[in-house]
Amino acid sequence: MKPQPRSVAFGIALAAPLRVAVILAALIVAAGCGGSTSPNAAPFSQTSITATPTTAATSKPTVAPSAKPELTVVVVGDSIPFNSRDDCPGCTGFVDRYADDLRAATGKTVGVRNLSQHNGLKVQNLLYELRDGTERADAVSQADVIIVGIAHNDIPWNRDDDACDGPDNDNPDLSKYTAACIATEVKQYTPRYEAVFERIAALRAGKPTVLRAINRYNDWNGWPGHPLPPEGVAATAAVVVAWSEMICGAAEANGFACADISTAFNGKDGTKPSGLLLAGDYTHPSDKGNEVIAEVLAELGFKPLVP
Repeated sequence: MKPQPRSVAFGIALAAPLRVAVILAALIVAAGCGGSTSPNAAPFSQTSITATPTTAATSKPTVAPSAKPELTVVVVGDSIPFNSRDDCPGCTGFVDRYADDLRAATGKTVGVRNLSQHNGLKVQNLLYELRDGTERADAVSQADVIIVGIAHNDIPWNRDDDACDGPDNDNPDLSKYTAACIATEVKQYTPRYEAVFERIAALRAGKPTVLRAINRYNDWNGWPGHPLPPEGVAATAAVVVAWSEMICGAAEANGFACADISTAFNGKDGTKPSGLLLAGDYTHPSDKGNEVIAEVLAELGFKPLVP
């Protein structure tokens, strides 16, 4: 569950600095979720058979099909790609939707290994899990398509060591999210994201691979029962835009195409509420949100597997 915003911290005197924060954040050369245990490793699931999403608490390996699929999609990251039943009951995750699009585009059988984790995974932990000899490194090295979704949990208000309001992650003071602290956070985390994307690209070096990343949407603006004043909307938008630009920049520098979920959910200036694109917890994507993410991914095409 996301921390509570300290809405009372805002006032008229704070409006100008935060408007500056939004403007400066757009000039920065740069711009998730937890609570449960990690799923067990799952073998391939065929998209010709509707995949049943696993829950964090009761995940079980999917029964492997009798024939190895012609193409394999591997997903690594946090709980946004995980699609837990607890987060979004009855939803079809964007990973499975995207795999269906890939099957339609190629005419080939497609298997999915969704190795994302519903445990508050952060970018540095993912890098550690990609070291030689690990399950995720082995899976990535054999994948035809790799999707990385690791945008949510390292954002400043989810941490207690950030340069904005420090240990107040349980009750973040959004009035302190200035252009200066956002720039500090982006500078600190850019090399970490670059290292993850560089590592994954290296595991597939020289092999035709669809490399995709997703950035971050705003799960604060529009949160039912937690209205933000205009200054709070501006602050959260500034952070998410900067974070998303950072992630896409790090991904693209290493040969990934980046699905701009931030714009798809929140508009060009980042201030549109995510609204019905999020599930009841207002953190994970709803069924409609999963559909939108899959569409943004598919719009990037399937090169080099499809001309």
